[in-house]
Amino acid sequence: METTGLRLREEFLNSITPGIGFERLFDHIPGILFFAKDREGHLIAANRALLALYGYQNENEFWGTTDFDHLPESLAEKFRNDDLQVIESGEPMLEIVEIFMNRTGNPAWFLTNKMPVFSRSGEVIGVMGTIQDYEEQRKLLPVDSDLSPALEFIQANYHRDVSVPKLAEMSGLSVRQFERRFKEHLKTTPQQFIVKMRVHATCDDLRRSKRSLAEIATHFGFYDQAAFSKYFKKHMGMTPMQYRKTYC
Repeated sequence: METTGLRLREEFLNSITPGIGFERLFDHIPGILFFAKDREGHLIAANRALLALYGYQNENEFWGTTDFDHLPESLAEKFRNDDLQVIESGEPMLEIVEIFMNRTGNPAWFLTNKMPVFSRSGEVIGVMGTIQDYEEQRKLLPVDSDLSPALEFIQANYHRDVSVPKLAEMSGLSVRQFERRFKEHLKTTPQQFIVKMRVHATCDDLRRSKRSLAEIATHFGFYDQAAFSKYFKKHMGMTPMQYRKTYC
């Protein structure tokens, strides 16, 4: 039975017409962005949600572009490095929590999965993946989860000094148990989660207020302006000042 199943699978896969348009499947799954790229990083497939995010009405104009055509350079470099890791290793990168933004500079948290694309001869010829709204994924956490008190506290106090041992105590867990469970459910560490929340919150302030970078840094819990700029660039792909000039 197993041999027959493998033969049927191979016959089916070998009969598929290249470019059949499997990305259309993802047009009907709410909240999912789909992409596929070749080894050089050219986008060769995408669902309509991703095309809309980048502002493309004509999909033919989208094919062959790269992340560098749509995103800040540092952010595009980060995504390209992840792609190359998948291509060179032949192994997937799953449940990457990262900040992503649309053409207007509005940031959002996403959960990204990347997998290698193999040719019929077994060679890695590209990478494909999905991007999901991370906030929606977080809502799937059970209401009675032991992490709920900690998440509520972080939501209200991320701009202050938040102690991981205190969060663990609130959850009735040891620090080690808390950190393990937090990463299991939220795909990131408590410390990284807090920093990303701070970065995300500063974007709105940068666009709407005239406060100095130093004022914004201290208001949102960063040690100083240098630390703020470092983490902002790491997650947003540009400095806070570049972001303000681009999207203000």
